[in-house]
Amino acid sequence: MDDAKAGAVLPVETDRETFRAPWPGVLVEMKAFVELWFLALGNRRRATTLRVFISKALVSRTNLQPHVQEFKASMPRIPDCSIEFKGTEQAAHMIEIEYRR
Repeated sequence: MDDAKAGAVLPVETDRETFRAPWPGVLVEMKAFVELWFLALGNRRRATTLRVFISKALVSRTNLQPHVQEFKASMPRIPDCSIEFKGTEQAAHMIEIEYRR
């Protein structure tokens, strides 16, 4: 492999999935999706960022805890991958996984 290819950064791609199950049960579905995504794709894709979006329309700020903390603690450790939690104005929760092939 030449030096140009060795130092090249692969483009980042994104997979998205939306979830409409009621709170907090939706977190179980979201966790299962993440686990299956990694299990199915293995080393073919290297995740760089995992974003979890919680719908502000479906969940009030006062109802987030302790569910979000428990969800964070239950997530598997993913090498070289940051996990971010954000609010969204959308009417559904969503997961985005950024990865490189």
